[in-house]
Amino acid sequence: MTLDPDTVKLITALVVHVAGGVFVLETMLRKDDRAGRVWALGFIAGMIATEAFLLDAVTDAGWWAVAIGNAAWVTAIGLLWIGCRVFNGRQARATAIVVAAVAVITFVAVLVDYSDRSTWSGAWVMFLGNALFAGLGAAETLRGAMRRTRTALGLGGVLGLACVFQIVRLVSAVTLGTDNELFREWVSSGVAGVATISLVIIAVVTASVLRAEQVRLRGTEDSSLMAIAPDGVLLAPSFVRVLGGRLMRANRRAELFAVLVISIDSLTRIATAFGADEAEHVRQAVRAAARRLSPTTAALGTDDHGQLMLAFQPSSPADARQLAARMHRAMLDQLGTAGVPVVPPIGMGVSLTSISGYDRDALLEAARAAARRAIASDDVSVVVAGEDEEPEDPALGDQAVRR
Repeated sequence: MTLDPDTVKLITALVVHVAGGVFVLETMLRKDDRAGRVWALGFIAGMIATEAFLLDAVTDAGWWAVAIGNAAWVTAIGLLWIGCRVFNGRQARATAIVVAAVAVITFVAVLVDYSDRSTWSGAWVMFLGNALFAGLGAAETLRGAMRRTRTALGLGGVLGLACVFQIVRLVSAVTLGTDNELFREWVSSGVAGVATISLVIIAVVTASVLRAEQVRLRGTEDSSLMAIAPDGVLLAPSFVRVLGGRLMRANRRAELFAVLVISIDSLTRIATAFGADEAEHVRQAVRAAARRLSPTTAALGTDDHGQLMLAFQPSSPADARQLAARMHRAMLDQLGTAGVPVVPPIGMGVSLTSISGYDRDALLEAARAAARRAIASDDVSVVVAGEDEEPEDPALGDQAVRR
């Protein structure tokens, strides 16, 4: 039995609407996590895309149906990628801007390229965007929290296959043209429809299981159940939730709050030169010093890159700088007495709510950027975000700490 392309589009639309609709309905009926809500938006974008493509197939709608369909489909794959990032506890604001920008470019490409009611107008831009976001989504399933669950392998596998398929479509469209018989036979709408059905079914199943696993472990989004390493350091998702709650309370009371990011440079080179055990020895020595000197009420966490993050409430900006300076000196002393083969540079980046505001993501990013500047500097080891890096009097240790 041979199905014509319009019938395949209809079947694809039915599968996307039924499977995606079930996921969206479940998201609405239960208190869900952020990743589940982002994935639900992705399935809604997929529904819009299939409706637009179906409308273009059965009516003389014009360029706008193709443009909406292409842009919505790119958005759907992009939101699957963003959902994976959110599941891993990573920031989504910058990636959302990237997805929105690519969707707009895809829409405009159809407007510029449309002629003679061509369904493939601007298609190469859609292929490129889909391949990019599917590849990034597949890579995201191999890191962070998703790497630790086998369920994510299904989602990563289907996104990887989608990336390869879209690359094949892109290369075929550019080299052969969309009117070529080989293109229409192997990577046309009919084949894409079957691939889409497979993608949606597997994505819905794996996303539902991942969401259920995460909700079961946490109870609710605001659960007090924390993920803690054996040495008492909070893992990244738990630290981010703790930081968000404390910033909310500090904001209501207009209190000063600070985040300190501790970045160890050259760990990769130490592992290459002296072995992974020596690099781990250095990392554990720094963690031990951070735990010993952290204020009693502070929250100490780590991210996927091995950076330490400290959330605390200083009495003044000077108090925050002095704590970072004391911790830096203690870490150097700890490394000096631990018998490590080489003492790597350690960058201390401090961000203050009085400068960077009470937004959690902005405060963390400011501290990370300050730590990167401290690592890159030959003169200072502690940098406060939003303030000059060079100290007025290095002997005072107030604005920065000399190595």
